[in-house]
Amino acid sequence: MYHTTQPGDSLYTISMQHKTTLQHLIDINPQISNPNMIRVGEKIEVGNPWVLNPWRGNQWQMGMEEYQKGIEDYRKGRAEYRKGRKEQLKYKKR
Repeated sequence: MYHTTQPGDSLYTISMQHKTTLQHLIDINPQISNPNMIRVGEKIEVGNPWVLNPWRGNQWQMGMEEYQKGIEDYRKGRAEYRKGRKEQLKYKKR
């Protein structure tokens, strides 16, 4: 898949549009000698959209880590609640 550069484009903005990393674009476009200078109308390869690219992979991984942490926090909270509830019931019986 290719992107034709427009006025105001940079490799960074192109990487964000195509949900990939700047380094990924630099790696798959060896014809770009200076990543800070691209020309209007230049065709830049952005990669295959069906291949899991690094940006999406990292985003998914971060999401899973946050999800797992949320589950752990929930379980800790439930355990503390149960412990506190048992204490309340002990005092209530007295």
